[in-house]
Amino acid sequence: MYRIYDCLAHQHDIVLVLVALLIGLGGIHTAFNLYARACIGRLRQKIAWLFLTGVVTGGGIWATHFIAMMSYDPTVPVGYEPVETAVSLAIAIAATTIGFAIASVGGPHRLMSRIVGGLVVGLGISAMHFTGMSAISVPGVISWHMDIVIAAIVMGALFGIVSLWLVGAAQTERQKLLGKASLTIAVATMHFSAMGALIITPDPTVPVPEQLISQEYLAVGVAVVAAILIAIGFVTALVDRQLRDHVSNHMRILGDSAIEALVLTQNGRVIDANDSFLKLGGVSRAEILDCDFLSEWLSATPAAFKSGEISYAETNLSWTNNSEIPVEVVRREIPADEISDATVIFGLRDLRERRAAEHHIRFLAEHDSLTKLLNRTTFNDRLAAALQKSDKTGTPATVMCIDFDHFKELNDSYGHIAGDHALRELGERLSKLFSDDVVIARVGGDEFVTLLQHKDGADEDDVIARSRDVAQQILDCVAIPVFINAEHRAKLSSSIGIAHYPTDGNDGESILFHADLAMYRVKQSGGNDMVFYSPEMDEEYRFKRQLSSNLRNAMENGQLELHYQPQCQTDGRVINSFEALLRWTDPEMGSIPPGRFIPIAEETGLIVPLGEWVLRTACLEASRWKNPLGIGVNLSAVQLQKHELPELVAEILEETGLDPKRLELEVTETALIHNPARSMKILSDIKKLGVRIAMDDFGTGYSSLATLQNFPVDRIKIDQSFIKKLVSNDQAIAIVRAVINLSRDLNLDVIAEGVETDEQASFLTDHDCRSVQGYKYGYPKPIRDYWHVVNQGETAETPANRDSGIETV
Repeated sequence: MYRIYDCLAHQHDIVLVLVALLIGLGGIHTAFNLYARACIGRLRQKIAWLFLTGVVTGGGIWATHFIAMMSYDPTVPVGYEPVETAVSLAIAIAATTIGFAIASVGGPHRLMSRIVGGLVVGLGISAMHFTGMSAISVPGVISWHMDIVIAAIVMGALFGIVSLWLVGAAQTERQKLLGKASLTIAVATMHFSAMGALIITPDPTVPVPEQLISQEYLAVGVAVVAAILIAIGFVTALVDRQLRDHVSNHMRILGDSAIEALVLTQNGRVIDANDSFLKLGGVSRAEILDCDFLSEWLSATPAAFKSGEISYAETNLSWTNNSEIPVEVVRREIPADEISDATVIFGLRDLRERRAAEHHIRFLAEHDSLTKLLNRTTFNDRLAAALQKSDKTGTPATVMCIDFDHFKELNDSYGHIAGDHALRELGERLSKLFSDDVVIARVGGDEFVTLLQHKDGADEDDVIARSRDVAQQILDCVAIPVFINAEHRAKLSSSIGIAHYPTDGNDGESILFHADLAMYRVKQSGGNDMVFYSPEMDEEYRFKRQLSSNLRNAMENGQLELHYQPQCQTDGRVINSFEALLRWTDPEMGSIPPGRFIPIAEETGLIVPLGEWVLRTACLEASRWKNPLGIGVNLSAVQLQKHELPELVAEILEETGLDPKRLELEVTETALIHNPARSMKILSDIKKLGVRIAMDDFGTGYSSLATLQNFPVDRIKIDQSFIKKLVSNDQAIAIVRAVINLSRDLNLDVIAEGVETDEQASFLTDHDCRSVQGYKYGYPKPIRDYWHVVNQGETAETPANRDSGIETV
């Protein structure tokens, strides 16, 4: 090491050393710019650029070598053999050309090609140096320190490898800078180490050839050669760069104006990208240059797209930070021209918004928009899949139908906005209540369904126990009051029907149907409970369905008729009016009491045409009587909610010619509270026609003084359940007495229903109840049985005909 230092410090002209280094840097700087161009060229262009790279690199290194040699003072005259000097230049050019050509080879062995190329360049520098040294002719003997020679060759080779490994494809300034620095170090270390190994022993007897090149001529020649080579390379690279920058600027302006992300590649390597892509990937342009775009950014792309067989694909854009963006990619190829090589342009469009929109659309298609639970269609799909799994595993599946009790009253009391809010909150509660093995869906209105899948191997007791536990959790969840506003909380309950597959049905439709039947059984029993399906429910349903069908036929075929029960003064001697009561005798099923078919008519919606028929028939019949007695007709809760009811009453009165004062419409307080505001409006409009309003079954429902005060009631009908207990029940006696006194104080008529005994009649007489109705005074019978009363105006004793039917309204 000291010998090398001593040689450099005391045997070299430092000025010339610095000149040599500057010439070397200039040549290497130009060479790497040319090499960068060669790495992205077509084959024919690539060969030309690599040759020019080798000429400039080799010439620059050769010039550096000889100028540095001329700075060396061996203390004896020095000359140079012209042939060997020229051969050293040729070696430098050939070695660097071959080395850079090997390093520029891409593909899977790219790293190895750069290592081998760097080795060739490093060894080529050594070969050029020692060939050039062999051209020295001096009057003396030249020898070498072989250990230093070997070390110089090894250092030159190592720094050559490092140089072409660090420079890569020379597409960034950093790569070029690292390559230039490493190759300069390779040349300098190799040269000055080798010079330190040189030993010149003066010997005047050694002959010196006459055809030697003097140092002065060699200096001029080296300078000229170096300047020409570097200038040629520099100017060529400059012109090419300007042309390429011109094309690139046009392309970049065009690309940056596009919304889509664009990436330009040559030979698979990225040469440019527009701003949209840089923003999409969150990277800088320097980070993606020279990347293998398909391998590093579109690794999941189909092989057919990578090979160019197809030009469109939907894939993920991914990079080293494990980020992925769904994109659609279009591939377009631009043929090579005189300036640019063949280029492949990839156009990318971010699919995140589209995927999010598709996901949202899919969510809307699969979920209920109000509660965000699954909808009916999606639930049916899940149910079908669960039943298939059940068939394979033999483990039952459970379906629950859920309906909220008195939800209509909540809507009527607080409005539909409050009802929607309640459904939304209940849906949110239920969705958080269970894990993935419990599926909950809203199938319409306030109806929900639940699918419960059990663990494989669960027996019947486990299934029933778990189903009961889940149903109880739902009951408890629904029972928590729902916030309506600052002043009100709505307390709801639920009715749950439960059915198991396959014991309660062999397909999804039957399981849902049977769970629904069980749910209706709960509602009929008052709600807020759970019931498991049993076959008896199916039999009852079939009976109801047959009854509904027969009732429809009865309406069409005239099988219905009205019976009339007299309403009398308490002494029983004068009939004031009749109540029209519907009767039905089916040809197959016989006489069916109203208490059996009226609820079915209300469930199926038949009550509306049925009620209209009763009203029209009763009014028509009463209009024919010579004795202008009153006629009472019952209205159902369903009829009372129809806005067109007042118009219908007016139309019937006009058609039949019945005096409105003779008509009395009977409503229950239970029917009024479904929608008090609407009921009030409808009854007020009917009242304006001159029709009387009676409160039926008073005392059995939600009876209150507010009802009597707010609604236009003319008469109160004391329910027969109190009349039956008049003799034996002190509480019933107190209630009847209070109602009679209340009606008198409010200036309302009062009538007692269900009077059957003399004791009951005497009590009512003693307490000033002026009107009565019941079996004691007459059974409901066809109007022909009261022909003498309605057509002759006779006062009539009303003996009870015990063989008549029983009133049920």
